[in-house]
Amino acid sequence: MKSYKRIALGALLIAAAAGVAAQVAEPPIATPTVTAVAERSATIPFELYRGNRMFLKGSINGVETAMVLDSGAGVTTLDKAFAQKIGLTNGQKISAFGTGGEQDAELFQNVTIEAGNLKLSGATVVAIDLSQIAKGVGRPMPVILGREILVNSVVSIDFDRKEMSLSPSKGFVAPAGATEVKLKRDETLHYMPVSLAGLPPVDAAFDLGNGGALSISKEYHEAHREFAALPPATSLSGGVGGLHEMKMVTVPKVDMAGFSFEGVPANLGALPEGPYKDRANVGIQMFKPFRLTLDLGNDRLWLQRNGKPAEFTKDRSGMFTLLEGDHFNVLHVSPGSPADRAGFKKGDKLVAIGGERVGPAFFAGPQASWFRGAPGTEVALTKADGATVKVTLANYY
Repeated sequence: MKSYKRIALGALLIAAAAGVAAQVAEPPIATPTVTAVAERSATIPFELYRGNRMFLKGSINGVETAMVLDSGAGVTTLDKAFAQKIGLTNGQKISAFGTGGEQDAELFQNVTIEAGNLKLSGATVVAIDLSQIAKGVGRPMPVILGREILVNSVVSIDFDRKEMSLSPSKGFVAPAGATEVKLKRDETLHYMPVSLAGLPPVDAAFDLGNGGALSISKEYHEAHREFAALPPATSLSGGVGGLHEMKMVTVPKVDMAGFSFEGVPANLGALPEGPYKDRANVGIQMFKPFRLTLDLGNDRLWLQRNGKPAEFTKDRSGMFTLLEGDHFNVLHVSPGSPADRAGFKKGDKLVAIGGERVGPAFFAGPQASWFRGAPGTEVALTKADGATVKVTLANYY
């Protein structure tokens, strides 16, 4: 396959609390023509799915579809099956490199992307197999909407109202009382300074496609003994290219743009030479306590506290699963975790959780975030052999 300079492709990971930009070999990427459609609203409602994924509606080549917003994706990414469904075939063969390794991909030029009142004509998109990521997230993912929409408009994100508003950058006035953050642009990613565990600030990628709070590159965490001293747990992570084992820790203190947070969960990168080598990545959980205003075209953003306390969700079960139709397939059990103590093993199949049968609609029900419950919560898990085992949730890292 032809080798090119790499750009960020998609920042979504299938680990429930992680997100890392993947890379793709880069042919020349055409700059799309951006127009505003007068009869359409500039306000886009979104669903905050499972509390950490921004799903909205848009269209590709006139075909309406659900999209998940990913500020870390330099190019809008389509699931291969969806691309074929809308008639995109025989694209340019390229190689995509993600958190799990390398994967074949196809590149398509001259595609039309629409969201809100913005129409991007002549855009470039990439198609890969997103089925594994969809299983981890828990719903179909036909489109990952990349940063094109964010660099061609000022974007205001209100997590309380679940609305995203677009406005022209010309004549834009910064929101009163908000804290401005200057960003560094490195190819297709934006970075902001963040201090972890009392260390000097490190550049961290701004990544709304990261469903967690923090991801820390292998090079950075191995260079600072402060992270090795934190109690770890193991889980699986990955996305483009497959899965790999990684460690999770809780960082005692994180400082970002003058705001301080305690007890922030983070995953420690396991693969070298990743998309943010020597640096870190800040995900959507770090930004949910704010009203967020983005002017990425001019390398800046604003943060304004929304009055709600920061709540960092974390896994308290120790079990990594993927949804497989009518059951969860257990792919990993963290040693010493509640699931481990309850006797669960890799290969177990879960058919019901808290009395609710597992199926395609499971994540729309009350048990969707069972593994993030309060410490001490008992959850009954039913296995395929009919046995029901109770797991007592706990902070195990």
